[in-house]
Amino acid sequence: MTSVALIVAAVLLGNAARARRAVWTGRRTALAWAGAAALLVLAAALSPGRYELRKFAALCLMPAGLAWLGLLAFACRLHRRRLRGPAAAAAALWLLVTVAGNAWVGSALIAWLQRPYARIDPLAQGSFDAVAVLGGGVEVHGDGRPDLTAAGERVVLAALLWRAGRATRLVTSGPYEPISGGRMTSNAAATAVLWKELGVPPADIVLLEGPRTTTDEVAALARLVADRGWRRVGLVTSAWHLRRAMRLCARRGLEVTPLPAEALSSPGPQLRWLVPQEVGFWRVQHACWELLGSLAGR
Repeated sequence: MTSVALIVAAVLLGNAARARRAVWTGRRTALAWAGAAALLVLAAALSPGRYELRKFAALCLMPAGLAWLGLLAFACRLHRRRLRGPAAAAAALWLLVTVAGNAWVGSALIAWLQRPYARIDPLAQGSFDAVAVLGGGVEVHGDGRPDLTAAGERVVLAALLWRAGRATRLVTSGPYEPISGGRMTSNAAATAVLWKELGVPPADIVLLEGPRTTTDEVAALARLVADRGWRRVGLVTSAWHLRRAMRLCARRGLEVTPLPAEALSSPGPQLRWLVPQEVGFWRVQHACWELLGSLAGR
């Protein structure tokens, strides 16, 4: 973080030298540029090493990094031309990109969402009549072949619970998907295929095919639990998704035990995380999606 602060200070000082070169004396301008250069040298000296600098430079050359730097340069150019309105708009857009793609911001939001559930050990919660897995852990290819997504830990955790004797039945839900040959399958069926490959017998798998949203999944699960008379049900999903899922279950009067499949960790104070990048955009967008869903009551 010290390196980041020094780099920001160097950029601000250099920009001030460019903006005020007509007002400042030559000596003062030279001192400002020398100070900016010294700050950059100090930042490099205090950085974790060449590896971190290479990562930072490489990320700046990626499309998101180039757009980020280009917007900053554009805003500075507009400001120097005294186009205050356009400069403010460009600066606001640069700030939006900075926040939307920042891994620290996204991790802070995710950490808040998963805080009540991140430390729960799913295998230490006793036995369940059924364990339900919310969709999102599996995708279906055009040929019908199932594959795990980034949230695939949900599917694996459910299988582990079954193998450990913690779950009598596994419930999977998900929407129907078209595949080649004019056929149809579902994400729920794809999850069942993977469970069978992991040793779970078909008799212990229950499909809830059709639900497309978390709201629909919870509604279908509530009806299933009532029909089957299950007394103790576990709910598996990502830790950052559990806050909204548990609220929807409570609204339906469905009592479930939260079983977090994954708890995302926060990145350290490395220089590279200053640049907008994929992990930042992913976390910020998912956190905003959860917050929007909660505000909409879905």
